[in-house]
Amino acid sequence: MWLPPRNFITLHYAYIIIFGILGIVILYPFGNLTAIDAYFMGVSASTESGLNTVDVKAMKTYQQLFLYFAPLLTNLGFINMGVILVRLRWFRQRFKGLEEKKAVTSKLIAASSGNSDLPATSPSSLDSKSGQRAINTNDERKSTTPVPVTNSNPGNPHITFAPEPYRPTGRDDLASDEEDGIQIKPVSSAGEGYHSRRRRKSDTRSMSRVASVDRAVSSVFVLGSTASRASHEKIAAPEPIDLVSLTSEELGGTEYNALRVLLKLTCGYFFGLHLFGVLCLLPWIHTANPKYKEYLASQGQDITWWAFYSAQTMVNNLGLTLTPDSMTSFRDATWPMLVMSFLAFAGNTFYPVFLRLVIWITYKLSPATSTLKETLRFLLDHPRRCYTLLFPSTTTWALATILVTLNFIDVLLIITLDLDNPELTALSPGPRILAAIFQAASSRHTGTATFNIANVNPAVQLSLLVMMYISVFPIAMSIRMSGTYEERSVGIYGAEDTIDERRGSKTYLISLMRNQLSFDLWYIFLGVFCICIAESKRIMSREDWAFSIFSILFEVVSAYANVGLSLGYPTNLTSLSGHFSTFSKVVICFTMIRGRHRGLPYALDRAVTLPIDRLAERDEETDLGKQAKGAWKAQGRKMVKAYTQ
Repeated sequence: MWLPPRNFITLHYAYIIIFGILGIVILYPFGNLTAIDAYFMGVSASTESGLNTVDVKAMKTYQQLFLYFAPLLTNLGFINMGVILVRLRWFRQRFKGLEEKKAVTSKLIAASSGNSDLPATSPSSLDSKSGQRAINTNDERKSTTPVPVTNSNPGNPHITFAPEPYRPTGRDDLASDEEDGIQIKPVSSAGEGYHSRRRRKSDTRSMSRVASVDRAVSSVFVLGSTASRASHEKIAAPEPIDLVSLTSEELGGTEYNALRVLLKLTCGYFFGLHLFGVLCLLPWIHTANPKYKEYLASQGQDITWWAFYSAQTMVNNLGLTLTPDSMTSFRDATWPMLVMSFLAFAGNTFYPVFLRLVIWITYKLSPATSTLKETLRFLLDHPRRCYTLLFPSTTTWALATILVTLNFIDVLLIITLDLDNPELTALSPGPRILAAIFQAASSRHTGTATFNIANVNPAVQLSLLVMMYISVFPIAMSIRMSGTYEERSVGIYGAEDTIDERRGSKTYLISLMRNQLSFDLWYIFLGVFCICIAESKRIMSREDWAFSIFSILFEVVSAYANVGLSLGYPTNLTSLSGHFSTFSKVVICFTMIRGRHRGLPYALDRAVTLPIDRLAERDEETDLGKQAKGAWKAQGRKMVKAYTQ
């Protein structure tokens, strides 16, 4: 029986699909929604698309609560916090596995300390043919007291007291290297200098007392060097090291510390944004112009609940609002336009930029000698080893520049193309600019509106469609590019590298964009084609002018991009999807689910895999791993020989 691979992408699909099904389970029983509408709203909330087939204000409070918590729990920021927790749990399980090693270590130390009358032996070595330990004794021993070791090279520690060695397999070597955060790969001669300098630089940083779990165990046996062992036949017993006294942070090393700090920062950022939005909107609505309160009262909404829900829908980029005209009634209110625009940017498109800014500020404010500062430095230097949406400095600056440019173009088009349009001229210049900024932010992912999209210039409609389609590109390309950066920074590409980025980042970026564009178009075309078949009579009807191929294309792109903007229908306050047939609604649901996963990292991305699985998956699924596997095994055997000779 075929089963999908158990990786981050598969689990993410299952998680989103389950929340969509919960829409039927929770929303349908009351009886005010059909089963397909309940499922549609569940999928729209879990994918943060914001398209609606029913008016949200007409739903019961418990149904609105589902629409409040579903996007919060399926937000990519929240899911990534779950990924961090899983990786931390993996580290803690590894710590528990050290208990047996501690017991073995204590017995070895006790035996070597208590049996001073036994002849001391030279370090064991592996015979190159048989792999058996060769024991060399000193028959002319003059004293039972071990000769002190003169370490001629203290900077090069080696194992002298160890359990019985065994001939390691290639997988053992790879797993040990991966867990230590050091991946042994063949590198080109041009890159050797860089990587050696990089290793020397990283060695000077005391990021933690122990680099990793396995290194913590092996450090118990570290005494002397190759030179000292070659010149002495008797080795003194090591001073006992209490592994129990080592904390989880010391055993786990830098990556474990970084994950712990990152979890606190991401939780504070995510929930802090929601709290910030509530603290900004709640006092405002209670002291605002009475017309806003009266409008909410006419829609049957409590002003306090409106503040909480509006903060959530902007941070999570949901787009569903408690008012049928979205935010059009509030477009002349300066404060909520500023706050909501910031929340929309900080919650999605500018999330990686602001998160790195928070880490950088915390790093600058930390004491110079603190462990926190060293850990934050690691996060800034190696962001993609720990988190999907945290990028290197250069990538982050490029992302910020692209986003600012796209939003500026969007605002410029909205204002200049509708200079004589009553939809915009009804506002004075100041509120008009703020409303345009809000609309530009919404076209990235949020899906709320300050204008009736059906009444704006057709060129603006087309520009919004394009902006929705490319909304995921900046972050998706940053994930792909920074993933390549991180892999190269730890030297996993071999000399026979066949990947396109060796020709230059521009070539690789263009290749990624071309692949993404061609990949997305198939789903959009298929969705539009299926809906055109199902709604052919209404499309061909001259009386039903709101049904057109462009409006359907706009709806499908909005669903695939998880934005939520819609040209709507003149006689209804829902999205155009509210007038689709059941089959067309199902197509839109599938489109939203598929679009929710187009910006996710690859299944082999370091930030969403456990350390023990990374190299095994690369070996199985990448040609690079298959080509370099033999070289890694050989290098691993050399390291074992160096330790045991």
